[in-house]
Amino acid sequence: MVTRALKAGMIPLFLPVPPMFERCLGYKGEGRFVALFWEHFDELCFHDDFLNSGTLDSASWLLFMQHPFVRRHVLSFDFGSADFPARHWLLLDREARRFYVGERETVESFLDTEGFPAAKISAMPGRQTTITLDEFISMAGNIEEVLGQELYPAEMMKRLQEQQAVCSELREWLKRLG
Repeated sequence: MVTRALKAGMIPLFLPVPPMFERCLGYKGEGRFVALFWEHFDELCFHDDFLNSGTLDSASWLLFMQHPFVRRHVLSFDFGSADFPARHWLLLDREARRFYVGERETVESFLDTEGFPAAKISAMPGRQTTITLDEFISMAGNIEEVLGQELYPAEMMKRLQEQQAVCSELREWLKRLG
């Protein structure tokens, strides 16, 4: 993997990956490689793993990126701000537990080729996917079920407490770094 990342133009960071990093950010995907970046127009942290993209917990991103030990490793890169888009994206290799940095286009290209090799063929641009009526009805039912779920205050509090607990783990982990 290191060779492919280097050939693609990625820069390896000699920065340890916190064991709870993905949980703290709220990433729930299955990708081996996950790109992380800040979008200035939304002022939010986003992820992209080739198959899925979405928002992350921006406070956790800032907690990590603004820590003095981490800042020393990422200071020369432009991960974006409230005023300007990110020029660089942070790439996490979840299997090797390693960070890389690359320019946006480089990381996107890398994800296109390495993100989900088995899924790459079926998700090529311009390729159409056909589903049966039963599959469509099933998908629509699942979407309706998810959208129809009401999030009760007790459930919201539980999720908030879980997020706070994992962020506390990250803070403690960062303290041990120095």
